[in-house]
Amino acid sequence: MYAAGCRPETGPKYRIGFSQCTGNDDWRRNMLTEMKRELFYHPEMQLLYRDAESDSKRQVQQIQELLAGKIDILVVSPNEAAPLAPVIAAAYGKGIPVIILDRKAATDSFTAYIGGDNYNIGKLAAEYIAARLNGHGRIIEVTGLRGSSPTVERHQGFRDALAHYPGLKVIATLEGSWVAEKTREAAARNDSAVQQADVIFAQNDVMAYSMYRYCREKGLTHTRFIGVDASPYPDAGIDLVSRHVLSASLLYPSGGKEAISMAADILAGKKVPRNTLLQTVLIDSSNVKLMRLQIDKIQAQHQEIEKQQSLLQEQLSLYQDQQHLLRIVVTTLGIAFLLGIVLIFILRTNRRINQQLKQQRDEILQQRDQLVEMTARAQEATEAKFTFFTNLSHEFRTPLTLIQAPLENLMGSRQLSSPQKQQLELMRRNVIHLMRLVNQLLEFRRIESGKLQLKVSENDLPAFMLDIMEAYKGIAVKKHIDFRLISRQPGIKAWFDQHLFDRVLYNLLSNAFKFTSDYGKVHIYLEQATTEQEAVIRIEDDGSGMDENTLAHAFELFYQSRNNEHKGTGIGLALTREIISLHHGSITVKSSKGAGTTFSITLPGTSVPFAPEEIQQEDEHMNVINHSLHSYTDDLNDTPAEELPLTVQAHPHSVLLIEDHPDLNHFLADFLSGQYEVFHAGNGADGLKLAFEHVPDLILCDIMMPGMDGIQVLETLKKDIRTSHIPVILLSANSSEEQRIKGMQHNADAYISKPFHLKYLAESISSMLNNRALLKDHYIAEPETRVHSTQSSKPDRKFVNDFTAIVEANLGNDQFGVEDICQQLAISKMQLYRKVKQLLNCNVNDYILDARVKKGRYLLVNSTLSVAEIAYECGFSSPAYFSTVFKARTQQTPKAFRDKKSEG
Repeated sequence: MYAAGCRPETGPKYRIGFSQCTGNDDWRRNMLTEMKRELFYHPEMQLLYRDAESDSKRQVQQIQELLAGKIDILVVSPNEAAPLAPVIAAAYGKGIPVIILDRKAATDSFTAYIGGDNYNIGKLAAEYIAARLNGHGRIIEVTGLRGSSPTVERHQGFRDALAHYPGLKVIATLEGSWVAEKTREAAARNDSAVQQADVIFAQNDVMAYSMYRYCREKGLTHTRFIGVDASPYPDAGIDLVSRHVLSASLLYPSGGKEAISMAADILAGKKVPRNTLLQTVLIDSSNVKLMRLQIDKIQAQHQEIEKQQSLLQEQLSLYQDQQHLLRIVVTTLGIAFLLGIVLIFILRTNRRINQQLKQQRDEILQQRDQLVEMTARAQEATEAKFTFFTNLSHEFRTPLTLIQAPLENLMGSRQLSSPQKQQLELMRRNVIHLMRLVNQLLEFRRIESGKLQLKVSENDLPAFMLDIMEAYKGIAVKKHIDFRLISRQPGIKAWFDQHLFDRVLYNLLSNAFKFTSDYGKVHIYLEQATTEQEAVIRIEDDGSGMDENTLAHAFELFYQSRNNEHKGTGIGLALTREIISLHHGSITVKSSKGAGTTFSITLPGTSVPFAPEEIQQEDEHMNVINHSLHSYTDDLNDTPAEELPLTVQAHPHSVLLIEDHPDLNHFLADFLSGQYEVFHAGNGADGLKLAFEHVPDLILCDIMMPGMDGIQVLETLKKDIRTSHIPVILLSANSSEEQRIKGMQHNADAYISKPFHLKYLAESISSMLNNRALLKDHYIAEPETRVHSTQSSKPDRKFVNDFTAIVEANLGNDQFGVEDICQQLAISKMQLYRKVKQLLNCNVNDYILDARVKKGRYLLVNSTLSVAEIAYECGFSSPAYFSTVFKARTQQTPKAFRDKKSEG
C-alpha cells in the first residue's frame, strides 16, 4: 500500500517509511488518516506505508525492504517489543532517525517515542472501577497481545492502582490479543469466571465489545464493561458508551498527526523530545455527549479541510494545465517564426538548386548520349572478342585432334617401354581434358548467341539415368563409393534433349565423384510431382562440400573459388545452368563445408513449355548417348599407372616434392629419381610430415594446393629450426609479379612458373645444392667468422651457436654424447645428424672428437698439466685413447707435439 501527501507543483524531497503492526481496526485506520492530513502541509515528504497484519516476522521483513529503498526517516508501530528490537536498532545504527509510535520496542536505539500514557490508562481504569463498585467487587482483565508494550504498561498501571483497594479482586486475566475472535475464545475457556464478574476491563474497545456480546448471549445482564481507545466510529468506543454498551472508555490518541509533525522537525534539523506521552481522558455517560459533539465538529472541520484540499488540487492542476498551454503556444509561435525564416531560406536555396539541377540534367543527357554511343561500341567490341574467342576455340580443335590421333597411334605400338607408355598416356589424358574445355566453351557460346536449337522428346528418366551411370560404375568400385539410383515412383517421364542433357549429368556426376573421398556415397534420387507437371532429379554426395562464398557464386561463368579445394575453370556449372534453363527447368544447390553437396534439377513433365519446332519428330530420332562425353570420367581416372620398381641407388642428395596434381607429381618424381633420393607428397600437410621425418637437402613445393597451400608450407618450414636451412623452390601456374613477390617475401629460395623446361628445373636444383655446399665451407670456418655471417639465416646461425656452445661446455665430460645434445636442442638423432651434415659438413661424433683434440693441443702448449691430466680434462676415458685419437688427427703423439712446440 502506498500513500503520499504532496502538492502537485512540488516533488517529494524526503521519503518516510511507516511500518504499521496492523491496520485492520478503526483506531489504526484513524492513525493513517491523520498522517495523510498532516502530510498535505508538508509537500516535501512522501509516505511509504506497510501493513504487517499482526505478524512480527513480516514486519521485520517489511522494515528491511523500506531500508533498502533508502528512506530518510522510519516510523514504526511494533507488533511486539522484543522481535522488532534488532531491526529498529539496525536502522538507527545506519544513521536513519527512528520514531516509535504507539507501542514500544525492547531497545534504546531510537530517536523519539510518541504514544499514550498506557500506565496512566490502566491506573484510571482501576480508579474508575473502584468508584463505581464502592471498593468491593470481582473483576476480569482482558489484555492485548502478549509482549506488546501497551499490554504490559496498562496491566501494570491497573494492578498498581487496585493494590489500594483490597475489596476489589481480579478473578481472571484473559488474553484477547487485541482482536474479537481470540477474546471470545478466551471467554469461553473461562466461562465460570465470566459468570461471577461484576466488571470486565478490556485493554481496547474491540475486546470490550466482544465480551459484551458474549455475556449477553449467556444471559448475563449485571456485568459492566470498560474499554480503551474511544474511537469516533460506529461500534467503536464513543458510540458504545453513548449506547450504554460500555460503561466507560478511555481516550487513547493515535499520534498520527504528531508523528508527521515530529518527522518534519527532524528533517528540518530541529531538536525533538525523546519521549512524547499523549494525554488521555475517561469518557462515560457524564461527558459522552459533549465528546461526541466535539468529535463531530472536528470531523466536519476535517471534511471541510479535505474538501478545500481537493479544490486546491483542482486549481493547481488547472493552473499547471494553463501553464503548459501557454508554453505550448509560445513554443508554437517560436517554431512558426523559425519555420518562416527557414522557408524563405529554402525558397532561395530551391531556386539555386533548380538552376544547378537544370545544368546537371543537361550534363547527364550529354553523358547519356555518350554512354549510349560507348555502349554500342563496347557491344561491338565484345561481340568481336566473342567471335574471335569462338574462332580461336575452333582453331584449337584441329591441332588437338592432330595431337590426339598420333598419340593413340603411338600407344598401340608394341616397341614402347613401360615408362614411355606412361608418358604417352599422360599426354593423351591432358589432350582429352583440353578438348573437353574447348567443346564446353563452344557450346556455351552457341547457347549465348541463341544458335543452339533444342530437340526435346519424352524420355523414361530412370532408364536414361542408368545409361549415364554405366560410365561411373568402374570408378565407384575402385573408390569403394556407394553409387546408386533411388526412385520410389515407377515410370517417371520427363521432356528433354538427350544430346544436351547428358552433358548436365556427366558434369554433375564428375564433380560429385571428384570431391567425394573413398568409401563415401553418391546417390541419385528421382521423383515426380503429384500433378506430373515436373520431374525432379537430386544428385547427393557426402564429399568436402562448399563454403558459403563458393556456394553463392557456384553458377557464375569463369568464377574460381579462393578455396583451393574447388579450383576449376568456372565453365562446367555455368554451362549446366544454361542448358537446364533452355529446357524451362531449374537447378539449385545446397552445400556446407565438410557435409557434402546436393544438386536439385527440375524438368518439365509435359511438352507444354516447348515451342513446336523444339519438339523432336519421330523421323529425327538419333543415338541418345554421346559416348564422346565419357571423357568427363578421364579426370576421375587420373591415378597414374603403377610405378616401375626403381633400382635402389645411393644418391648424395635428397629432394622432397610436394605437388597435388597426381600426374605431375609422379612425372617429376620419376624425372628426378635418377639423380636424387626423392620423397613426394600430394598435399601440404603430408609434405611437412616428410620434411620433418627425412630432412631433405631441397624441397620443391607447388603453391596452389588443397588445405594447406605452398605459402603456408614455406612459412612453417622456415620457422622450424629442424628445416629452416633447407632451400625451397616454389612451383606455380600463376606467373604474375605479385605472386612472385609474395613467394620471395616468405623467404622462398627460388620461384619457377609453370610450364617450365625440365632442364631449367634440373639446373636450378643443382645450382641451389652447389651454393649450399659453399655455405657449408663457410660454416666450417672459425666461430667468429660463421656466427656473424649475413649469408645464413638467423635460425641456422642460432642452431650452430647453440650446438657449438653445448659441445664446448661438455668437453670435460667423458659421458657426454649425441643423446645429450638431442635432449638440449629438443630434436631427434636423425634431425641432428642431417642438420650438422648440412651446415658443418661433418659427423656429430667427429665434431666432438675434433673439439676435444683442439682443446688438448691448446692445453699441451699453454699448461703444465701432464698428458694424462690433459686427457681427462678433455673428456677422454683414458690417456691411451687420447693418444690414439690425437695421433690420428695430428700424425704425432701428444708428447711429441708438446716437445716440438717447446723447441720451437
